[in-house]
Amino acid sequence: MKNHILNEKQKKAVEFEGEHLLVLAGAGTGKTRCIVGRAAYLIEKGVQPEKIQILTFTKRSANEIVERVKASLTDNQAQSLNGSTFHSWCNQLIVRYPNLFGAASYTVIDPDDQLSVMKMVCGDQILEYKGIRIKPQQLIDIYSYGRNTRQNLTNSIREKVFKGKTDEETNDEIDIIRPKVEILLKAYQQKKGEGRYIDYDDLLLIVANRLRNDEEARKILSHQVKHLLIDEFQDTNPLQWFLLEPFLEIANFYCVGDDAQSIYSFRGADYKNVHLFKERVPNSEILILDKNYRSTQEILDLSNWLIEESPLDYKKKLVSSRGEGMKPKLINVSSQWEEANFIAENILENFTENNKNFASHLILSKSTYYTKPLQAVFIQKKIPYVTYGGRKFMEAAHIKDVVSALRVVNNLYDEIGWMRFLTFWDGIGEIKAGKYISKILEFKDPLDCAQNLDDAIGGPEGEKIGDIYNTILLNSGNVKRAIQETYSKMELSLAFKYRKDWEEKRKSDFPVLEMLGDNYASIGQLISEGILENAKQLNGNPVLEGSQINDSEIKDHVIISTVHSAKGLEADVCYVLNVSPKVYPSAWNLDKEESIEEDRRVLYVALTRAKNELYVTRDTNSINTVKTPNSGDTNSNYFLEELPGNLVEQATNPYLIIKPKDILTPNKIDLSLGMDFS
Repeated sequence: MKNHILNEKQKKAVEFEGEHLLVLAGAGTGKTRCIVGRAAYLIEKGVQPEKIQILTFTKRSANEIVERVKASLTDNQAQSLNGSTFHSWCNQLIVRYPNLFGAASYTVIDPDDQLSVMKMVCGDQILEYKGIRIKPQQLIDIYSYGRNTRQNLTNSIREKVFKGKTDEETNDEIDIIRPKVEILLKAYQQKKGEGRYIDYDDLLLIVANRLRNDEEARKILSHQVKHLLIDEFQDTNPLQWFLLEPFLEIANFYCVGDDAQSIYSFRGADYKNVHLFKERVPNSEILILDKNYRSTQEILDLSNWLIEESPLDYKKKLVSSRGEGMKPKLINVSSQWEEANFIAENILENFTENNKNFASHLILSKSTYYTKPLQAVFIQKKIPYVTYGGRKFMEAAHIKDVVSALRVVNNLYDEIGWMRFLTFWDGIGEIKAGKYISKILEFKDPLDCAQNLDDAIGGPEGEKIGDIYNTILLNSGNVKRAIQETYSKMELSLAFKYRKDWEEKRKSDFPVLEMLGDNYASIGQLISEGILENAKQLNGNPVLEGSQINDSEIKDHVIISTVHSAKGLEADVCYVLNVSPKVYPSAWNLDKEESIEEDRRVLYVALTRAKNELYVTRDTNSINTVKTPNSGDTNSNYFLEELPGNLVEQATNPYLIIKPKDILTPNKIDLSLGMDFS
């Protein structure tokens, strides 16, 4: 292994000789370095790379780790090393062992497709009781939440519909609603089976259930997987633990995470997977990394204080390897516009006088909605920026239109795909498409469909649709070619449908789709793996996560992000917005201890993104005593209520306050210059 300097604790973690290890790695302490080092160490010790599985939460992270392992070794030792997300890994296992898991020829569907199936199931039914209406999307949320948290239907309804309330009236309402929800969810499950659909949660459940119930399945996989290296372990949820647990019999676990950065409970993440590690995992050990390489000690002092105020014991106190620096600044502002003006002027001053580029600045907020005044000010002052948020590349409507044509060739019984593909064409509505689909489902196989599709539909539309189907079928072994041909036949209709922003935003996505197709051997692989890939917008152009981007392509810009999208981000100068009462913690969470602590961890993640300068803004109008329904006149839950004065410098906005009317008339604000960086 090429020489990479590890500190004493990192070296101990990398060269661990026991069975199972949890590395509690505080923010900025080199957790990725430990995973990279561990994989390289195992390979050098003689473990075959293909028997090491790296699991992360984004494809980009997985690719980065694998590439760093390869770079650290010589002679192509790590060429067969595999890094995946949980969902991609399970999909790979299902594709590799179709008979073992019984999921051959199924189509993986994304959240939009799930909603389409649920709408088919619900039809004209509306679930409503005492003014509470449960829409199809909420039914999907209940269904997915219950599966990911391994909770029953009653608790899932309580969390997703009634925000966790436990009073007697809520219990009575749940008792009335639950049977109706159950009927629809069972019908949805049946409809998925009829369409041969697998959703994201199914991927994990199919593998987990087989391994738990079939010793032969565990034996087969024991020959493939010897070491599981799991990143961001604090973000795993009960369903992911349900998947991982059977592997304790056949593989060594090497988990890296930080319970103080567990901030995804709304997606089912359970920090107890970290806290209960030694109880759940026999013959396991825990090592703590606390030497921080990112931030100055003053920034860490504030972060340490915040987490030490928690009733939970996180067993860590970060120490900076960089020494002392500037104290964090607490900026009191009277409005969002004043806050936005302060940040904009501070950034411009750094840019013009302090030789800092725009990319040195990171702005973190609890929600993207809160940043709209900030974006308006940036547009007015011509500060380039990107936002982290928005839809994934493969979820964009124009991409889904073209992919729908590929889907129906891959799976003849894909009713969602047929409905989207048929209704794309002028003159074909949902009723007419439904009649065509009834005929199509009578075809024996794709070849039979290709030979008779244009007659089944008839007219010019039938000829056009049949031609596209035949073209894709002929090119099914060359995915890139299939995409090129399909796009060329749909281009005029796409340009008309999306004429408002075709040239500016959408047209340039299709070369990227072709590039994506070039990475897959079959259309089925593109559909199942492609929609699991994360894609991002870079300067208005989509860039697939994990692809190589030259520095010259990255323009200088400020990043505006939600805290939940900030994992892995860091910046020289960081602004954390609106750290005020009723925000940290949220007013919704004031009577829920677990939710309050999650909000504390959200703020901790935000603070630890800063390298040298940290600005925390606070609304002066909210600092005074606030009333809460359950706690009376108090700010006692406000995280900064007892903040020691020696940890921060307090100040008001040193720049001129500009009122909203002096910037832009609100109803004329145009945010189109801001780019979604998904």
